[in-house]
Amino acid sequence: MICLICRNAELVSTFTTVKLDHEEINLAVRGVPASVCPNCEDAYLDEKVAARLLEIVERSIETGEPVEFLEYSITDK
Repeated sequence: MICLICRNAELVSTFTTVKLDHEEINLAVRGVPASVCPNCEDAYLDEKVAARLLEIVERSIETGEPVEFLEYSITDK
């Protein structure tokens, strides 16, 4: 698949870090499986991976504690 942003390169299956912000919570999730553009570094996640990221974010928000930086592996349960 060609990158939808730069339209200059084929996507490569690899891993990336996804950074998410919500109110006081800054969340970085490393080792996320993704299709990444080698030209512009835009990353595309499949539905299962995106659902897992949502679970991680919701778990962080439910704690009710301010979090400056929190790391998870996509395989953490």
